[in-house]
Amino acid sequence: MNRFLVEFALFTESMGQIAQGELDLRPMAGRMAVSHSFKALQSNLKHLTWKTQQIASGDLEQQVDFMGDFSIAFNTMTQQLKDSRAQLVNLNQQLERRNQFIRETFGRYTSDDIVGVLLDLPEGLKLGGEKRQVTLLMSDLRGFTALAERLEATTVVALLNHYLSAMVEVIHRTGGTIDEIIGDAIFVLFGAPTVMPDAGQRAVRCALEMQKAMPGVNEHNFKMGWPEIEMGIGIHTGEVVVGNIGSTKRSKYAVVGRTVNLTARIESFTVGGQVLVSPTLMNAAGRGLILGDEVKVHAKGMREALNCRELLGHEDHPGLLFKEEAASFTTLAEPIPFSYMSLTDKHLDEKLHPGTLLSLSTRRAIVELTGPLESYANIMLRLEAEAGDEESELYAKVIHPLDESSRRYLIHFTSVPPAVERRLQRLTDGTKDS
Repeated sequence: MNRFLVEFALFTESMGQIAQGELDLRPMAGRMAVSHSFKALQSNLKHLTWKTQQIASGDLEQQVDFMGDFSIAFNTMTQQLKDSRAQLVNLNQQLERRNQFIRETFGRYTSDDIVGVLLDLPEGLKLGGEKRQVTLLMSDLRGFTALAERLEATTVVALLNHYLSAMVEVIHRTGGTIDEIIGDAIFVLFGAPTVMPDAGQRAVRCALEMQKAMPGVNEHNFKMGWPEIEMGIGIHTGEVVVGNIGSTKRSKYAVVGRTVNLTARIESFTVGGQVLVSPTLMNAAGRGLILGDEVKVHAKGMREALNCRELLGHEDHPGLLFKEEAASFTTLAEPIPFSYMSLTDKHLDEKLHPGTLLSLSTRRAIVELTGPLESYANIMLRLEAEAGDEESELYAKVIHPLDESSRRYLIHFTSVPPAVERRLQRLTDGTKDS
C-alpha cells in the first residue's frame, strides 16, 4: 500500500506537470509502466500544438489522424472553419460589388467625392455644415431656353447630353466636384468636400479647358444637324456654408451663402465663349493669369460694382490660351430698323423701344438705340417683317457703348434662330466691309 501511494503520488505530480505543459518524464522512467504512454502523449501534444499554430496562421487544410474521437472533432472543427472562411469571402465579394454599384449609380447623380463622403465616413449622412473658403464655378449655355423651344424634345436631350458629357469629363479631370446640373447650367465646387490648397488654380484650368472643348462639341453638332451653342463661365472664391442640408428624409450635399449668389451673378454677365473671374479668385489663383477687359458686375446688396476681369489664359498652360480674333464688321447698305426690349432676370419689361441695325459680324453687331443701356444688359430684338415673312426675334447682350452719347452699342448675339440667321446673311450680301 505504501509503495502504491508513493508511485501514485509521482503519477499525480506528472499529470499536473503535463497539464501545465511541463512534459519532462525522466523522473518516471523505469518506475511506472505507463511512462511509454506518457511519452506518446507528449509527442502527440507537440504535434497538435504545431497543427493548431498552422490553423491560426490561416492554413485550414490541417488534419490529424490520432487520438481517436478527438481527431474526428478536431478535423470537423477545421472543416467548419474552412467553410466559414469561404462564406465570409463570398459575402465580402458581394458587399464589394454592391458598394461599387452604389458608387457608380449615385455617382451619376452626384459627384464621386460626395458619394465617398456619404459611404466612407460614419458621420457622412448627418445634417449640418461648416464654414469654408471654396472656389465656385458656374457655367451656362447662352440662349439655350429659346433654342430648346424650337427643337424637338429628343434633339434637345441628345444635344444637351453630348455637351454635358464633354464638360463633366473636363471637370472630373481637373478635380472639380459637380454639386448640381440644372438643365444646361453646371455648378462646380473646388475645395469641398475635399479641401484643396490649389482650388483657385484648378478652377481656372477647368474653365479654360471647358471653353477649349466647345469647338469639338459644335463640330459634332454640325455633323448631327444641330445648332451651334456657346457657353459662358463665371468663377468666384469666397466663404460658404457647406454640408448636408435638408431633412432626415430628404437632404443633399450643398453650399449656401452670398458667395453662391455672387458667382451666379458673375456668370450672368458673360457672353458666349467668355470666362469672367472675380477679384478674390484672382488673388486665390495667384500668378500666371492672362486677363482681358474689365467687366463691372452689379449685384443686389452691393454698393459698388465688382470689378471682374475676362480670363484669356494661363502662362503655365499655353495650349489653353484664347486667341482673340478681331471681328470683321460689314456695314449694311441700308440700316435695318428694329424694336427691342430689355430683360431683367430673364423677364421682358414688355416695353418696346426703336433701334437701328448698322453693322454685322458673325456673332456681333453695332446698333443705334434711343435710350441708354447698361453694359452686359440682355435685350430681345424684333426685326420688322419682310414681305411674306413673320417678325424675326433674336436675343443679344450689350457689350459696351461705342460713343459718349450712349446711342451706339456693340452687342453680342446669344440666340439667333436659323431663319433669322439666314436673313441676316442676306442683309450682308452685296455690302462692303468696314
